Amino acid sequence: MDYEIVYSPMALADMDQTWDEVSADFGIADKYIADLRANLKKVSKRPKTGERLYYEDVFTGIYYVTHKKYSAFYRIRSDRIEVGRVLYNRSAYISLVIKSMSEE
Repeated sequence: MDYEIVYSPMALADMDQTWDEVSADFGIADKYIADLRANLKKVSKRPKTGERLYYEDVFTGIYYVTHKKYSAFYRIRSDRIEVGRVLYNRSAYISLVIKSMSEE
């Protein structure tokens, strides 16, 4: 069974920003985003195969996949993968991810 992949509005905005950051060559920018989405598609069969995000040695319930300099962060729900953020790896992403994907 493949899990459905759902992107939050914030993740879609992150991908637009990613495209802008690598858009010196439009073909490369399109491929970059397509490859990141392909990495998510790969884990859609077995979502727990993504990397686990730990904060202070505690698993946050958030997983991620990486393509080159960007990572897509997601949670697993009953039948879908919810992508919450797509961020540059050198940013202070842990605090951004924790804050924006916190369960309320």
